[in-house]
Amino acid sequence: MEKLTGRIFAETRYDWANVGAALTERGVVLLDSPVRPTDSLDWQGEVRGLSPLGIRYLIATDYHGDHTTGASFIEDEVTFISPQVVFDEFSKGDNAFSKEIFTKTLEDRGLAEEARQITDAPVPLPDVCFEDSMTLHLEPLTFEIRRLGGHSPATSMIFIPEEGVIFASDIVINEPCPGLRDANVQEWIDALSFIEDLPADRVVPGHGPIGGMKEVGELKEYLTTVLGKMKALAAEGREKGEAVSDPFFDQFFWADTSRGEYWIQQRKDTFRGGLGRVFDEAKGAR
Repeated sequence: MEKLTGRIFAETRYDWANVGAALTERGVVLLDSPVRPTDSLDWQGEVRGLSPLGIRYLIATDYHGDHTTGASFIEDEVTFISPQVVFDEFSKGDNAFSKEIFTKTLEDRGLAEEARQITDAPVPLPDVCFEDSMTLHLEPLTFEIRRLGGHSPATSMIFIPEEGVIFASDIVINEPCPGLRDANVQEWIDALSFIEDLPADRVVPGHGPIGGMKEVGELKEYLTTVLGKMKALAAEGREKGEAVSDPFFDQFFWADTSRGEYWIQQRKDTFRGGLGRVFDEAKGAR
């Protein structure tokens, strides 16, 4: 666990998304939660001791499973906060895809029991929701939560002004090949511009090492390049299948090979699927 300030902590070593915690006079606030049950228990053990009041709040920044699956394994009684679109998605029933990509990856790594626990555990519905933004006052901290979209319609960031720290969720991804399968790239670029204007020293990304505004700018440049190239291909009259297979994009593919063959294949599929979504955006289809 990395201590960013006297009251703000982050962890980047768990499988899938990064997580954070904030210490307030009302107890500990969790900022997203680890996917794997063992990681969730480890994380709760790390942060519970920060306050005699224990863990009191959980804020989920997206409906994607790497940000929400772990909500099933929080042992303390918490107030669960999320964008309304997360509640709406969960209300439709079990999001099988969100779980399947993790359970099959864990099974591929010989972790069948953890995969079973994830499959069997219902993800709880959020208690408190917001459409576009909300402010949570928990002395001595303020949590400015804003749904900016981009990576997905739900993706939200949390700015804690007293500490100069942003938990950016997947608006900022500090590793190669950020997922585009649910994205609106221009909205994502705009979200990054919004973050660049905030008075923050540290930016905790949804994935990858903790950084700052330099990493925000690098991702913005990458997305601008991908969208610009796709617009150029569309303007040339390329068909969708031809455009997403253009060799230009091969330089951007990456997958964590330590997660096994299923994960690698999923990343390949979602990479091309994401490019297809960018093509539709470039053509003005959405």
